Amino acid sequence: MATNTPSVEEWIEDPRVVELLEERMDHKDYLIFRELNEDGRLSDTELAERVDLSRTAARRRRKNLQEEGIMEIFALLVFQQADYTYAEVQISYAASATRADIDAFIEELVDDALIYEVAECVGEHDLMIRVWQSSLDDINVHVREHLQGNDVVDDYTLVPITKSHKMFHRDFRTDGDAG
Repeated sequence: MATNTPSVEEWIEDPRVVELLEERMDHKDYLIFRELNEDGRLSDTELAERVDLSRTAARRRRKNLQEEGIMEIFALLVFQQADYTYAEVQISYAASATRADIDAFIEELVDDALIYEVAECVGEHDLMIRVWQSSLDDINVHVREHLQGNDVVDDYTLVPITKSHKMFHRDFRTDGDAG
């Protein structure tokens, strides 16, 4: 079955994406996001030229988007390309866990450099974390250190990820996988 995952450029031009983004930012801010999403290393001068603003206006808008937390410019480590193992861990809280206990537990997870995502969930599980390491054995050890015997945790499921096809709107399939 052939799939046509949109490229980064196609994704950001998709009318549904534009409409959602422009609910939270005006069109010029959207254009700034679009350009920086394609190349986060653009100078303010080049950014201004691409979005038809003065350098000062482009810099001010970029800084405002960053300071408001709407946009972040970062590098993405592609774990499978770098030959790291990564997994999702779905966690259910113990019925006896207090909000203060849960908040302290989340803080501990957020502070762990090998956990790259911590997200509260609705449904069967209460929390989802994503963790990376050199091997699945190392992930198991790391996860057990945080979760086994922890009074906040009732149960958890570790789901190793074997391959990412898309992450942050980037297609990670090889040419042979795409069609």
